[in-house]
Amino acid sequence: MPKFALSGAVRSIEPSPTFEIEAKVKEMQKNGAKVFNLNLGEPDFFTSDNVKSAALIAIVENKTRYTQVKGMPKLLEAVCEKFKSDNGLVYTPKEVIVSNGAKQILYLAIRTVCEVGDEVIVLAPYWVSYPEITKLAGGKPVIVKTDDFRFSAEAIRKAITRKTKAIVINSPNNPTSIVWTKDELEELGKLVMKYRILVISDEIYERFLFDGAKHFSFAAMAPKLKNYTITVNGVSKTYAMTGFRVGYAGGPAYIIEKMADLQSHVSSSICSISQEAAVEALSGGKELVNKMVREFDERRKLVCDDLRNLGVEFIKPEGAYYVFFKVEPHFDSMHFCEILLQDFKVALNPGESFGTPGWVRLSYTVNRDDLKEAMYRIGMMFRRG
Repeated sequence: MPKFALSGAVRSIEPSPTFEIEAKVKEMQKNGAKVFNLNLGEPDFFTSDNVKSAALIAIVENKTRYTQVKGMPKLLEAVCEKFKSDNGLVYTPKEVIVSNGAKQILYLAIRTVCEVGDEVIVLAPYWVSYPEITKLAGGKPVIVKTDDFRFSAEAIRKAITRKTKAIVINSPNNPTSIVWTKDELEELGKLVMKYRILVISDEIYERFLFDGAKHFSFAAMAPKLKNYTITVNGVSKTYAMTGFRVGYAGGPAYIIEKMADLQSHVSSSICSISQEAAVEALSGGKELVNKMVREFDERRKLVCDDLRNLGVEFIKPEGAYYVFFKVEPHFDSMHFCEILLQDFKVALNPGESFGTPGWVRLSYTVNRDDLKEAMYRIGMMFRRG
């Protein structure tokens, strides 16, 4: 059987660790094991009935054909209204695009602006796909990390070169659950305007906020910043619609236009049924997300209390639904997660996935009873040493 050479771009990337772990969990569950899965960043709530009804009605009414590549006009309008009401950003339909999840939006954005060899600054800890998407687009990820994982204008400034094209930011952050402050975003704004750098702002967790934390959209920090920003979001997390695969973005029209051209050759339009459901989600009430935030807050407190009682260092979550905690020097983080899954049947994500060895991400997207049991088993792992 012949074996063909693969492209350099594909050879350079690594598979998503999150989904590799998920595959192991599914295999263990298939073989009858009860696994406490704190790995995947997926809300354990069901999509609202009104959204599901909108999808069903779309099927019954035969809305099953291709749509415009960048999204149905009524969905683009709904996205514009969302940006205006929630983020103080005024976009027209020419400045927004809908795609197959926020992940594809990120790929389209980086691929559209990056030439081969261009540098994209990625702040660590980072979501697993940022560096790999950059490499796929022909760019070079430049990783910037600070001791406390917070924003540092000086650290970013030192990473800027003549080849720097963009910087990816994510607030609330995955995996740390840190929320960037207004002051931090304004400092970044000064940098990007001085050095003329595009900011790709991933705001997918914007509704999940705790202890009075506030979300600020980077593009809204100053009038000119909208011209330097692609604001990325989606319905997956906020509306418990991960399987619908609907992401969207707002940005300068000339970039959005070419992102749409690229999408026309990558996937054409996205699922018409999902778009109808997304219109309903964006236009409907906020009951589900408010319910999720209240429940996640209780789970957050549970996890933080248990880690505190164990004497484990962790970052107190300000947003999202993750707790990032430290296992070194007592454990290697990869080994910690492997043994925890093998011996204690608890799935976590090692810090290597996020460019931060020695730490582990816990996703509290399971019911409280399962979460309590999982934390008990994590405690056993620490006590066993």
